[in-house]
Amino acid sequence: MGLRQVRVFPEFPGQGTLIVLGPSRWIGHPIYTSVLLVTLAWTLGSPLPYSILLWVGLVMTFSVKLLYEEPLLMKRFPEKETYRG
Repeated sequence: MGLRQVRVFPEFPGQGTLIVLGPSRWIGHPIYTSVLLVTLAWTLGSPLPYSILLWVGLVMTFSVKLLYEEPLLMKRFPEKETYRG
């Protein structure tokens, strides 16, 4: 994935499919979850005030992204309701 493909706001390709296997079966957003877990481990390994603030900022950023993404996903993939936890 090149830098040109990185987007602040999600874009769903017309031919995209809903992934319901692997980690996505249990976790709605496995990439966000793994990023948060890894950065939490780094933060706890060096619990300085700025690193804690950065981690909290990352949680807030992902929360805002999820608020934006979920309605788009539900509109694009109505069957996603079946897989929501």
